[in-house]
Amino acid sequence: MGQTVGPEVDQEYLGYLGTQHELMPGAMAMLKQAQRLGYQLGIITNGVAKVQKSRLSESGLAPLFSSVLVSETVGVEKPDPVIFERFFATSEVAPERSIMIGDGLPSDIVGAHKAHLASVWYNPRRVVNTSGVTPTVTVANHQELTDLLTQWAHA
Repeated sequence: MGQTVGPEVDQEYLGYLGTQHELMPGAMAMLKQAQRLGYQLGIITNGVAKVQKSRLSESGLAPLFSSVLVSETVGVEKPDPVIFERFFATSEVAPERSIMIGDGLPSDIVGAHKAHLASVWYNPRRVVNTSGVTPTVTVANHQELTDLLTQWAHA
């Protein structure tokens, strides 16, 4: 016989989940370099707003991003193009000058494709792409991504 979990336990779990974050080596340096290069950073993330915003804050990343949109507040998740439309409608970011960088092929890269955005697939495990969608560029580590952003900034 199964047990029922009450809303108090659910909220406690979400609270703990919001404290779970671990930055990948090189991530903070890459983001700070992107800012120095003049990139305006924003986030479109799937998940629970309370959890995602807590993770951003706890990790020290929050100050780096001018716009953050969490799927729970929109009612749709990536790859639905509606979440991208809402992001651009509520931020000062121009879609024609945007690059979607993500590690989720089915959510981030397919979502970028549906929203007609350039995309960079961060693929450190070198997963085979069977999605039928080709990212603009694929990188395997933060240094490759930093080099790419530097190259694009100076183009």
